[in-house]
Amino acid sequence: MRIVIKGGVWKNTEDEILKAAISKYGKNQWARISSLLVRKTPKQCKARWMEWLDPAIKKTEWSKEEDEKLLHLAKLMPTQWRTIAPIVGRTANQCLERYQKLLDEAERAENEELGLAGVDDAGPSADDVRRLRPGEVDPDPENRPARPDPIDMDEDEKEMLSEARARLANTQGKKAKRKARERQLEEARRLAILQKKRELKAAGILMRAKPKKNGMDYMADIPFEKQPAAGFYDTSDEKAKRVAAPTGKSMRDLEIQNRRKDRETAEARDKKRKAQSKDANADAMSHFVPSKDALLQQRREEQQISKRRKLVLPGPQVSESELEDLVKIGRAGESARAMVDENGNEASQGLLGEYSALGNARDARTPRTAPQHDNVMAEARNLRNLTAQQTPLLGEENTPMRELVGRTGFEGATPAGQVAATPNPLATPFRAGQTDVSATPASSVGATPLRTPMRDSLSINDENASIYGATPREERHRLHDVKRQLRAGFSSLPQPKNEYELVLPEEQEDVEDTAGESAEVAAAMRIEDRSEREARLKELREKEAKLELERRSQAVKRGLPRPAEVDAAALLAQLDLEAKDPDAPQRQDDKWRREAERAVTYEMIRLLEHDSIAYPVAGSRRAGGGKSSLPRIADEELAAARKVVHDEIAQSVGLPGASEKTLRRTVALSVEDFEKNWRPSYERLAFDARSNRYVDEESLSDAELIAGFRALIESNRDKMASESAKAAKVEKRLGQVLGGYVARSKTLAGKLSENYDELARTRIELESFARLATNEEGAIVRRTESLRDEVEKLERKERDGQSRFRELLELKDRLEAECQEMELLEAERINEQALASMDDA
Repeated sequence: MRIVIKGGVWKNTEDEILKAAISKYGKNQWARISSLLVRKTPKQCKARWMEWLDPAIKKTEWSKEEDEKLLHLAKLMPTQWRTIAPIVGRTANQCLERYQKLLDEAERAENEELGLAGVDDAGPSADDVRRLRPGEVDPDPENRPARPDPIDMDEDEKEMLSEARARLANTQGKKAKRKARERQLEEARRLAILQKKRELKAAGILMRAKPKKNGMDYMADIPFEKQPAAGFYDTSDEKAKRVAAPTGKSMRDLEIQNRRKDRETAEARDKKRKAQSKDANADAMSHFVPSKDALLQQRREEQQISKRRKLVLPGPQVSESELEDLVKIGRAGESARAMVDENGNEASQGLLGEYSALGNARDARTPRTAPQHDNVMAEARNLRNLTAQQTPLLGEENTPMRELVGRTGFEGATPAGQVAATPNPLATPFRAGQTDVSATPASSVGATPLRTPMRDSLSINDENASIYGATPREERHRLHDVKRQLRAGFSSLPQPKNEYELVLPEEQEDVEDTAGESAEVAAAMRIEDRSEREARLKELREKEAKLELERRSQAVKRGLPRPAEVDAAALLAQLDLEAKDPDAPQRQDDKWRREAERAVTYEMIRLLEHDSIAYPVAGSRRAGGGKSSLPRIADEELAAARKVVHDEIAQSVGLPGASEKTLRRTVALSVEDFEKNWRPSYERLAFDARSNRYVDEESLSDAELIAGFRALIESNRDKMASESAKAAKVEKRLGQVLGGYVARSKTLAGKLSENYDELARTRIELESFARLATNEEGAIVRRTESLRDEVEKLERKERDGQSRFRELLELKDRLEAECQEMELLEAERINEQALASMDDA
């Protein structure tokens, strides 16, 4: 009897059988799975899946962060690889192999540093020592790649493959087969009944459909409906309930009671979740779908292939608020410089220094970051030294440990890393004699400066001054030098051109009534209540909101169409171009009118830009609520301007002093006249490609007209191409989102078309048979009358024939009687002659 020892190297066929069996039986029935493999145990099958075949296993190269985490966890939890593996995201065997490899690299690097490698042949490396020798058995064959299949398999492997193929091909159990047979029988029975009904219908026999007895019509009834009780709901019990106040209980007792309730609720929820998960797992194992599991496995493999290591950047050294403060400071300095430059005062320009940060940036390159130490190799060397140390009972020196820059610490599972400061290419050097910071540093590690760099363009501060405290004598000399330099600077100032005098306003006498003054003083002395203050502030806010709404333009108030994006610079440039147009009329009487129209157009452009920023159109890219450069005009000035415009319109239409409603009605009546005058002008416009605007077509030649039309066509083609690309993207996205609905719609449309065709055929048959019945009703009478006439005619002919037959029969009888008489007479004559001859003889 041959004894088979299970285990050994895994083959490719065994891996494929194992994956197929797991896709069918799941990840819990290892005994059933191992029954398909002759040379493997359930434990070995599970280890093979968990250590090698599972798609969730990462088989990519180890990153530096993973090495740091592995060494840090190995330092915290030595030899606990099953605990370390899920934290690192690898298997335990992968963690152990990587740990040994790092220790070997650290040992090799240390030997190279110490110069322990001689000139002779080197000894065996760590990999050579761990490599299996001939005759040795691999203790972990589950962690190795599968052996390729041989060309000629033995009988045991062929038998195992055939048995696995037969068992895995049976994807359904007895119950599933029985259900399938029942469904087939039910379908055959339904088709037979349908065929019978069609044959009976063709024969003119209609069968009534029997209503379903068992079941519910979900189109007519409401499932699980509970009719409420008739009448009003009685709430007397709820009114009688009283919630007892927690008297005699401290806050600590109430907190303990609430915690107990929360704990009980959480425990009940956990129990319910565990029961549901247990039932779901059992149901999933009983209704396992191989195709679904295969699809999930394929998606996991795709995610594993496409997964890339994410970019880990250090945290920002400067917060958003600090950046905003720096920007505000820079803007304040620039605004001050701009004000001085506008005034053109040389004295003020000399007193104000240039503090622009970009002025000192000669090179835009980012300086080299300070070099960092390799903590991975240092940690590996420390762990190797700890592993190779002697027992502390010998009393020797402690194990030498390498110093780390930014230790990993013992606080948690994640190693603490060092944050590298971002170099500043625009920083001012600490000393005037230092090299430029924008250039790449030589080899020194940049450290934190001893003080904040000075940005002093007026040389008020001394760059060479010491940052430490000076002696009193040095301080006196320094103050003396500062005074001397200040006097020399004042002596070089120019003479003043203007004189300024300050006049304080005189105190105005109070002419108000004494009683009113006392009332105001009393009101000011009284402390305002919080509710009154909130009501007053709310009223002020509402009033301000109403005023803000009234300040909007008429286009925003009435919701008229507005441009989503306004390019004020382009419009102003176009306005200047029209103003400089040589073809425009240059009469002196139109000069002021053109200037006025230009000012109105300029203000309209600014108002359009303000509306697009403060009140953007829905669907635009701007968020709304932004601040525009349009200055705010007082409400009194706006009211006065509106009154002037109202009076001007009333004067132009010939209705001075008319109300706003009357003016609106009058302007509305003149819309038709405006349309009549505007339409011919609009039809005479043509696009000029040279100036990129619409002009009168009479001012353009035929070549210019053709060029304008060609430019419009090209613009429309470009717009059509862009819109087509957008439409294609939207169509593709909608095809992905609505693909199932479209397929379902096509299926239902096909069924609906078939039903409609069948209905049309049935209607045609109905109309044909109805018309046939109508025609048959009239034809039956005619055929009956014609048949009756034919029968009468036949009866009459028959009577005539019978009478004729009777006459002929009588004639026959009479003729026969006459013939007999004649024959008798002839016979008598012959007899008489014979007798006469006999007598003569």
